[in-house]
Amino acid sequence: MRNLRNVYRRYSMACATATIAIFIGFVMERTEASQAPVSSQHDLSSEPSLPVVKASLSSGVLSSPKHAAGVALPNMPTDRSSEVSLPGGPVLVAVADDLPVGLIPEEEVAPAMGCDVTLEAESTAGAMVRLVMTAPCHTGARVSVHHGNMTFTEIVGDDGFLELVVPALAVNAVFAVMMPNGDGATASATVDSLEFYDRTVIHWIGQSGVELHAREFGAAYGEDGHVWREEARDISVLIGGLGGFLTPLGSADLPDAARAEVYTFPSLTTSQSGKISLSVEAEITEANCGRSIAVQAEKIEAGKVASSRALQMEIPSCDAVGQFLVLKNLVEDLTIAQK
Repeated sequence: MRNLRNVYRRYSMACATATIAIFIGFVMERTEASQAPVSSQHDLSSEPSLPVVKASLSSGVLSSPKHAAGVALPNMPTDRSSEVSLPGGPVLVAVADDLPVGLIPEEEVAPAMGCDVTLEAESTAGAMVRLVMTAPCHTGARVSVHHGNMTFTEIVGDDGFLELVVPALAVNAVFAVMMPNGDGATASATVDSLEFYDRTVIHWIGQSGVELHAREFGAAYGEDGHVWREEARDISVLIGGLGGFLTPLGSADLPDAARAEVYTFPSLTTSQSGKISLSVEAEITEANCGRSIAVQAEKIEAGKVASSRALQMEIPSCDAVGQFLVLKNLVEDLTIAQK
C-alpha cells in the first residue's frame, strides 16, 4: 500500500512539473516576441516558425526549448498596385464606323493664288471682242496689248484684272498681252461679222498729239456727223445703220504709252449713202513741238486689211503751239453706197 502511494506521488509531481514548464515556456515566448525588433524590409517569402516545446520524461524533469535571439514578426504585405505596368502607346477606341478617337484629319493647305497671266477673248456685237486679262501678281502694272499690227498700252487694275472691248481687225482675231518682265498670254476669237464693217485704224507712241477725225456725209467740224475723240459715240449708233463710232485705245496717262484709235462704220447695213471724209490731225503742244512723230494707219474692208501706211514727220517749233497740222494721204475717205 505504501508503494502504491509513492508511485502516485511520483506521477503527481511529474505532471505538476510538466505543467509549470509549459507555462514558463509560453511566457518566455510571448516576452521574447514583444521585445524583438520589427524589420524595416518586407519579405513575403519569410515565414516565422513557432517554437516547439519538447518535454523529456526520462529524467523526470521537463526541459524548455532554446530560442534564437531576435525572432522577427511577420512582414506586412507589400502594395502591389504600384507595380502595375500601363501600356506605353495610345489606345484607340472605335465608335461605330467613325474614325478612331484621337485621330484628327490633317488640315489641307489652301492652294496659293498663282502668278500666271491669263487672257480670255469673246466675240461680241459690232465685230468687237471682249478681252479679260488676269494678272494677280502685276496689279497696277502697265501691259502691252497686241492685235495684228496694232499695239496699245493699258494699266492692270488693283484687283489684278483688266477688261477691254477691242475692235477686231481680222475674222480670226488673235490677241496677246505682254508684261514688262516678259510674262504674257494669248487668246483668239472668231469674228464672222467683221465683213459688215469698214474700219480705219491709226496707232502711235507717246504724246504725238495725233487725232482721227471722221466727218460723215458732208458734216462740218463740230456738227452731229463729226466723229472724233471728244465725240466718239458708242456701239448703240449701229442700230439702224445711223452712223459710225470711234474707239480710243491705250492710256494717255502713261509716259511713252502706245495708243490707237479705230473708227468703225456699218457699211453693209447703213441706211445712208455718200462720202465719209477721214483725216489725221495733230495739235502742236508743249509735249510734241520741235519733235519727230511717227504714225501708222490701216484700212479694213470685208474682214481684211485693204491698205497700210506709215508717216513720220517733224513738228514745228514751240512758237506754233496751239496750231493744227493735217497729215495728208495717211488715211482714205470712205464711199458708202446704200445697200
